Amino acid sequence: MSFNSQFKLIFGETFQSEGFRYCSKLNVFVKMLSEDLLAFFGVKSAPAWNKGSKGFMLTAGIISIYYESVDKKTILYMGHDLNTFLPNDEVRVSFEYEADTMEEVITSTAIYVKERLLPVFNQVFDLNSYIEYLKEYSIDLLWDCDSFQGESLVQIKADNHDDFQKYFQKHVDETNAQIDAGMVGKGYTKEDCYNDLFRGIIEGVVYPRDKVYSDKKLYNEALEEAERRKNENVEKLYSYKIL
Repeated sequence: MSFNSQFKLIFGETFQSEGFRYCSKLNVFVKMLSEDLLAFFGVKSAPAWNKGSKGFMLTAGIISIYYESVDKKTILYMGHDLNTFLPNDEVRVSFEYEADTMEEVITSTAIYVKERLLPVFNQVFDLNSYIEYLKEYSIDLLWDCDSFQGESLVQIKADNHDDFQKYFQKHVDETNAQIDAGMVGKGYTKEDCYNDLFRGIIEGVVYPRDKVYSDKKLYNEALEEAERRKNENVEKLYSYKIL
């Protein structure tokens, strides 16, 4: 049996009870977390450290029906390496196998992924909790709401008015601590840190979103665009036999 066939079989058996199933159109395992949100994970080849072995990596993520398009290309773009979801103090992982260890490695990997990934997915159940997920793993997808980029429209659909101040200050404090510990590139100052984070969080997320709220015409356009994307993506999910 090929690696892909074995992967689908073992991961299918492991995750079936959690509501995941394989979607051939997207080439990943999927589960609707809510009527708006789709969780997914899949596998792709990766370099192996040991000579004669073959490597692979797990990618996973969540996408909303308010993204521009839910398709195979988007899933590839939105998927994070499994290591992204591990606690900072946990050792990063890689996976590799030989012909006689393939089934054993895939089985142990499935158990490992279930233990590490499901707790992340289980915290996401509506658009506001999805925004919290994006803040942790993909803040850039919330940028530029005034031009409807990435996942920014979920903020409007959720009527989210978070000022991101706690999130901003947390990252300022964490980066400043790294600067004090000499863990940041030479010449990078606390002022640089503050300015970079202000641009990326306050100017990138908060100001564009609040511009939508304050401009009635733009707000209505945002809702119309969100509805258009929803309708198109729901059609796609039906065609993928996910709905």
